[in-house]
Amino acid sequence: MLWVLPDSIKLLNSFSIVLIFYTTYKTNKYHLPLLKIVSITSTNMTFVVASTYFNSERTNNFEWALSKMKGLFVKDDVLSQLIVTDMDLVLMNAFETLFPSLTNLLCLFYITKNVNAKCKIHVYKDEE
Repeated sequence: MLWVLPDSIKLLNSFSIVLIFYTTYKTNKYHLPLLKIVSITSTNMTFVVASTYFNSERTNNFEWALSKMKGLFVKDDVLSQLIVTDMDLVLMNAFETLFPSLTNLLCLFYITKNVNAKCKIHVYKDEE
């Protein structure tokens, strides 16, 4: 099931330049992946476009959600030009299948988090 509010559809068709997709894992009562799709208005306000739970993290689940999201657009030329993801490889593979022409950027938060985690072993603190 994909949750979408009627006002979100109107906002999506007006402000669809950037779409942000992120997935949270095992943070809910049922330990299911939750996909959130968010966009930004011209006044820098964010709004939730859609949300869905998956029973597993598989490409066909993400492809289903993305195809349903694509159906929310009134016209094909309104489709987003840019997506931002949280480095979820399964989600990125689904995008390649359904939206090969879209530009995919990674969220700065996750880039910073990964750099810090990987570089921590190479950086030494001065001992006092």
